[in-house]
Amino acid sequence: MTIHTTAPNPTDQAPTTWLYAIRERLQAATPGPWTVQNSTLNGHVLTRCVGPNDLASDNDCVAELDVREGGRDAADADFIAHAPTDITQLLAHIDQLTQRLTAAEAAFPGITHLTPGAPVELTIYRTEHDTIPCGLFTTRTAARACGSDQSTRDDDRIEVTHAWIPEHGGDDAAEDLSLFGPGGEDDETLTNFSIVPLTLHVAYDPETWEDGE
Repeated sequence: MTIHTTAPNPTDQAPTTWLYAIRERLQAATPGPWTVQNSTLNGHVLTRCVGPNDLASDNDCVAELDVREGGRDAADADFIAHAPTDITQLLAHIDQLTQRLTAAEAAFPGITHLTPGAPVELTIYRTEHDTIPCGLFTTRTAARACGSDQSTRDDDRIEVTHAWIPEHGGDDAAEDLSLFGPGGEDDETLTNFSIVPLTLHVAYDPETWEDGE
């Protein structure tokens, strides 16, 4: 019985294609644990341990399997033979997903921590000048960069310190931008640039909605 187990590159096929094949092999196979012993059948015989627990002794390994093509245990042989390539492919896919999740979290903090069935709320940040929106951003850092850059474009001062001053100590605090310098802490200029956190909702619930959200 020849079993071809060359795993396709995860980037060459849609994951649903090979994940479905792996699930089919798993569902068709008999539950393990498994061992391998020498035999006259193609050099090896696969046996299934059927002891009372996963630490079954050699004496518990019974039910010699017929792994010939068309044999009653061919599905088990197919599952075991594919295990190395299936695992390699799954690990590669996990690595891809991990990289994508890391990139997504960096671009939009909180996006990878959503819980099925739980309310979906994410925060974005609006940079404003005199209440006029300048831009919407997924991180406070990006919103600050926008405000800081806009505030000094027409400022001839060379040595200026940007200070974003929060309205309170909470994570949802709005911030106002002041410029200090070059004359020291007493040389403060109010810029009228602000950052306003906004909550994104995936759905509208009239029972819990508050005006102004």
